Amino acid sequence: MKDLFVTYEQAVQLKELGFDEPCFGSWEIEKTDIPTYTHSITTSYKNSNHPIGKTTAPLKQQVFRWFRDKHNILGSIYSNASGYLFEWHDSIGGTHRGWSEYEGPNDGGCWDSYEEAEDACITKLIEIIKEK
Repeated sequence: MKDLFVTYEQAVQLKELGFDEPCFGSWEIEKTDIPTYTHSITTSYKNSNHPIGKTTAPLKQQVFRWFRDKHNILGSIYSNASGYLFEWHDSIGGTHRGWSEYEGPNDGGCWDSYEEAEDACITKLIEIIKEK
């Protein structure tokens, strides 16, 4: 189930970009400097309620919705014969803005799994918002 959530590095960057939605999970850096994931079905975590050293661990689906609703960017994962790629475009109007251009790690320039392409797409969307 942990693969449904963004990575620790992505979560920290999203927090810096203002992501503050209720989440089921959170990341915490403990004394070992290794990110530890925790979750709760009954508790809703928000970045604004977390102490220093903790950040929410949003679902990937939640992050794609946040980019769509807050930043008008829609990320899409698709496949071809070599694996999985991603693209992004305006969520309103659908203007195509870019794609992964065969930058994936496999021999065909794609990602081997949907989840790997999904992670790469989220990282790219974070970069795009940072540049604005």
